[in-house]
Formats: sequence, C-alpha cells, structure tokens
Amino acid sequence: MDIERINKIVKTDIKEGLKVIYPEVFEDNKVNFEKLKALLSGEIIEKEDDRFYFNWAGKNNLYKLIQSPAYGTLKPDKERSIDFDNTENIVIVGENLETLKLMLKPYFGKVKMIYIDPPYNTGKDFIYRDNFKEPLKDYLEKTGQIDSEGKKLTTNTEASGRYHSDWLNFIYPRLFLARSLLRDDGVIFISIDDHEVHHLRMIMDEIFGEDQIDTIVWKKASEGRWGKMKNVKTFRKDHEYLLVGFKKELILNKMLEKPQFKYEYNNPDNDPRGPYKGGSISKREEASNPNHPYYYTVISPSGKEFTRQFELSKEEFEQLDKDGRIYWGKNLDSVPAIKIFINEEREVTPYSIFVEKGTTTEGKEEFLENFGGKYENLVNNLNPKPSKLIKTLAQLATGKQSITLDFFAGSGTTGHAVWDLNKEDGGNRKFILVQLDEEVQDEEVKKEFPTVADICIERLRRVSEKYKKENSERDFGFKVFKLDKSNFNLKDEFEFDPSENKEELKKKYLEWLGIFVDQPLVSGWKEIDVIYEVMLKEGLNLNSKIEKIKIKDDEFYYVKDEEQNLDFYISLKDKFSPETIEEIRTSKYKGKKFVFLDNALTDNDKINLSAFVRLKVI
Repeated sequence: MDIERINKIVKTDIKEGLKVIYPEVFEDNKVNFEKLKALLSGEIIEKEDDRFYFNWAGKNNLYKLIQSPAYGTLKPDKERSIDFDNTENIVIVGENLETLKLMLKPYFGKVKMIYIDPPYNTGKDFIYRDNFKEPLKDYLEKTGQIDSEGKKLTTNTEASGRYHSDWLNFIYPRLFLARSLLRDDGVIFISIDDHEVHHLRMIMDEIFGEDQIDTIVWKKASEGRWGKMKNVKTFRKDHEYLLVGFKKELILNKMLEKPQFKYEYNNPDNDPRGPYKGGSISKREEASNPNHPYYYTVISPSGKEFTRQFELSKEEFEQLDKDGRIYWGKNLDSVPAIKIFINEEREVTPYSIFVEKGTTTEGKEEFLENFGGKYENLVNNLNPKPSKLIKTLAQLATGKQSITLDFFAGSGTTGHAVWDLNKEDGGNRKFILVQLDEEVQDEEVKKEFPTVADICIERLRRVSEKYKKENSERDFGFKVFKLDKSNFNLKDEFEFDPSENKEELKKKYLEWLGIFVDQPLVSGWKEIDVIYEVMLKEGLNLNSKIEKIKIKDDEFYYVKDEEQNLDFYISLKDKFSPETIEEIRTSKYKGKKFVFLDNALTDNDKINLSAFVRLKVI
C-alpha cells in the first residue's frame, strides 16, 4: 500500500536547497562531504584562522535552532478578521520564529518584499531568548512576558554580559529563514539605528552575501525639531538606516516623486503645464560614443542639427517632442533638454539618502489620527514608522500583485502602507503581518488593548472601515490567524517531573502513548483548525479556497491553492460508506490527494484507495 502520513511537525531542510544546486553529492538522501569538497576544491578554508569571520557567544547553537522543528499551527480567527472569506491579506498573532518555520513550505520563494522594524537593542526594548528544545512552550511564556519560573522578563540592558550576543542570537535565525521566503528578485529592508547597524551588516553579509547588501540613510527628524536637545553630548541623531538585502540581483522600480527645486523656474514658452526646469538627456558631442545604440541626430524646430549620445531611444525622444516635453531654448536652436515640471510627479533613479520620506513625528501623528490623543504614551513606546516611508519602499520593490511580509508588524504600519499604495496605483498587493502578542505596558491602554497584536488589528480595522467607504470594491480586509499548539497529538510534548516515582511515571507515559496512538488529534479539536494545519503542512498557502462538498452521502472539504495549483480532499469523519469508497475509486478522482483519519479506514479501504488516489492519513 502506498499510504503516507501527514507530517505532524515542520522541519527546516537545508539539504533541499543544496540538492537543487549539487544533486550529485547526495547518496541515499545524505550528503557525501568528500564529493562536496572535491567539487569545491580550492574554495574551502581548512582552518578557521585562515579567514575573517564574525563570531559571538551562542552562534554555534543557532543552526540547531534554525533546524529545530516547528510544533505549532496557525488557527483561523474569523471573529477578529475583516471579510475573511474574500480577503488575501493576512495578520498572524504569534511568535515570529515559529511562524516563519510554518510559512516555509507554502511561501518558499514567494515573497517579493520584506520590511521589518526589529528591536534596536537600545537597552529599553524587549529581546527574548529562544528555547532550543521547546520553542512553542517558550513562545507561550513570552506572550505572558514571564519566564518559566513566573518571573517578569526584563529588557536587554548593557549590564548584561551578553548584550550584543543576545540580540544577534535573536535576529540571525529570523533573517536566515526570511531569506528563504524571498523570491529570486526579492528584497528585504531592515530599519535599524547606530546601536547594532554594524553588527547587522556583518550577519547580513553572511546570510545574503557581501555583494548582496546595500544601505539607505533615512532622515527621520522633521525640520522643526528643536536644536538645543538636553542630554545630547555629540550629535543630534536625525537619521536611521535601512539595510537592504537581496537574493540575486537588486532591480528596483524608479522612484516616483515631485522635483524638489530650491528656486522658482519660469515658463519661457508659456507651457500650460506650468513652470519647469530643463533636464539634460544627452552627452556632449565630444564625449559621445558613435557606437552607442542611442547615438543619433535630431533637428531643432529652427533647423539646427545635434548629433550625440542620448539617454533614451530616438523613438522615445520623438514621442516626448511630439508631447511638447522637449525644450529647445528661447530661440529654438539649443541642445534639447527635457522639461521637468515643478508640480508633476516623475520617475527618478532611487537614491541612498531618504529625505522627505516621512518622519518619526509623522508616524506618531498618523497613529494618533486613528486612535486619538489619549494614546500618546503608547505611541511613544511603539514608535511607529510613517506609512510614507514603507510605501516608498513598496513602490520601489514590488509589482502590483506582489506579497509583502513584515514579521515585526508593531501597530500595522506596513499593512496601512500597502493599502495606500494600492489605492494610488490600482494595485492588488497582499500583505502578511506577524506580531507577537506581547503585553502592552501602559496600564490604562491595556484595559482596552491588552497586547500589541490587538493594537495592530484594531488599527487595520479602523483604516479598513475608512477606506471601504471610499472604495468598497478594493480588498481592504484581512484574515487573522493565531499561532497555537498543534491539533495533532505529538510524542515530543509528553511532560514529566524527574522527581516523580518511576513506576507512576511509566504508567502515565504508557497511558499517554495510548492516547497518541488511538487519538491522533488533541481533545477539543475543531475541523477548520485541522484543515488549516494540514493545508500548511502540505504546502498550500493560507488563502487557499475551502469548499464543502459531498461524495455520495459523506461530507468532504475540497481545498485548492490556485496560485500553486495544489489541492486535496479531506474528511475527518470516523467512518465511511462502501459507496463513498467506490466513488473515490472512479476516474473523476484518479491521482487526487485524499486525507483521512487513519482509524476511519479499514485495511481493505486503504488497499483499494491507495491504488487510485494519493492517500494520506492522520
């Protein structure tokens, strides 16, 4: 019988990536390191001392953490969602490392842009430690902001002997997994300040490659900021950084913006579009290359010829001239220039210093505009980025159908920015936001919004309501999912007290093992939760369509991921009629994937079905 079991845990398999590049080094699905070394002859450093490398306390354990299984699942929360059945935007409430692992199979190589604003390690923000052996249990402790002994978790202060190491151990595995989610033309933007920018650059060099990194300096302060700030001993910090990492080649869209002229320009030919300046579109004749494809001759309205190398094709030039976009000078005999209108948005090559792309003040004002002034203390703790900044990044890095991911979602600015950009250019970009449900520290705010994830969802809800009034046809909804324990009974989760009587412990273990065998699902499981867990583990995305159908007299769910052309049928009934089994054996279902509870099928059912369909059991 060809019967597979649903994988009950998700494990990061680094081998798969290596197998794509070097299949010849695998024998019985294991790496033959001698063959690999032979292939890379001359590229391998034999001794650590022979190379420059970046090391810190705890780094050796990180690959164990990266490859440790994910034991959780994502459970849908329709009550907190907006337009759950139709929207393609996703908000996940939960710890981001476990969530990234769960996303690996369905979203591997699917994300066009990642933006994150992680803790800056200033000594005030919360840096939690990851439990190598029990990551999900560790997450449940994190959400309560207490440790395993019930003690309040504290911030990562400089008094800690592992101040920088703790932050690096925290961020490294998340970036490692994030890279796997990016498309080949994907890009990640990471906001950071001076505390860890140099260390972050070094680990990005390691994960993405030294030639795959760039840097943006963002002017975060507004011009009206008071110059005589107290307690500033050196320079007033008006900037932050955005480190940029990309998979293969960084190809960005042109930046859209209005020209920032420092003085007025006239309108010598009374162009109805208003004042403009002339922009150069050609090289001097003596500096031009006659063999260049854009080397050609143009004739001014006065009849004067100009032969030189241009920055655009002759067809493009002629179309611009026809549209009145070429300026030939007062006497119509000057070197042609392009008209750059003061009030007209234009495309420019992206630059590495972001000025007038939103400020921290604007980010806070934007938040308070949605929530009201009584949340001023909260917004000072959240420090939300301005949506204009993230919208600019999305405009540079995404197409109109792209997926954008933010796994430090905070108050949800990235979702807000994606919606704004879709409104402007008619796009259908989707977002995936992940936010830990950490406690809000403001006692008054906590009464209304207990966690930061609650704030994120509420902000998106309010923006959604506002935008839907303007355009009800566009997708301003979002699905909410909650990271939680698996619906499967897992052997790995048997807990015991070492001090307990051995005979009593043995008895409990055998009882528990019997439950695991006889009851593959935990008590209180819900059908829809199990369907979504199977969906993730089979590699279907969270926007897959779920349709309730009947095969003969038995109910099934048909699950279809249209983007990846993946599907399966699932039923969690404990018994099926012979007529249903026979119907599944017809040509209509030949080769399709079916998922059943193991104990719902007889041995004969399994034999009969496995010859016709891909049979999987829980």
